[in-house]
Amino acid sequence: MKRTATRRGVLAACGVALAGCGSSTDAVTTVSIDSPVTNAPIPSNPDEYTYAMMGSGDAPVTVTYIGNWKCPYCADFSTGSLGTLVSDYVEPGSIDLRYRTLSYTSRGPFLGPDAPRAARAGLAVWHTDPDRYWTFHEHVMRSQPPESEQWATTDKLVRFAKEAGVDDSESIRTALEDGEYDQAVRKTTQAASDAGVRGTPAIVVGGQAVNALQTDQVRSLIDEAIETS
Repeated sequence: MKRTATRRGVLAACGVALAGCGSSTDAVTTVSIDSPVTNAPIPSNPDEYTYAMMGSGDAPVTVTYIGNWKCPYCADFSTGSLGTLVSDYVEPGSIDLRYRTLSYTSRGPFLGPDAPRAARAGLAVWHTDPDRYWTFHEHVMRSQPPESEQWATTDKLVRFAKEAGVDDSESIRTALEDGEYDQAVRKTTQAASDAGVRGTPAIVVGGQAVNALQTDQVRSLIDEAIETS
């Protein structure tokens, strides 16, 4: 699928900005992102969910968004039509939406050897400060460097967490260094395969997967699930 020139321009601009973020200064500015995604409700008991969740936790339908922190198409979806799904389905309580990261395939790490580290960082943020998780998610997606770069280093991921206002962001560093959440990340590989996911981003509802960028198909699948729930 061809991506828009506008998005490429944004990525180029982010690359310049992130070069500055890698400087020696310790000063960190907390980002402010006001969007349906960052303002999405989360369950009152987030610690009971292995993977990041938005919604009440007891909606009649659970939708799984499978992405990859290094996937530019996931950035397009996350900063675009995902917000509409939140406004139209999550906020009214029609669905809960879970995010899982496909970071391994049968051939090994998917989209670079650093992709699994980014996935583990996401889970670390969810389990450390779930209230700031979706801000972290959107900040990374909006600031995402080119996928060809191995940018998902521990330092970069911790800095993203700090910029997103994650409480005790240094605990993210500890989790990454200790290899936490590796098994949870790896389990998504089989789950994605079982649902027929062939790439990211994907939306899975009731075991059926569709390309997340195919907006009409996504909404049709969700609507049908709601109607039959």
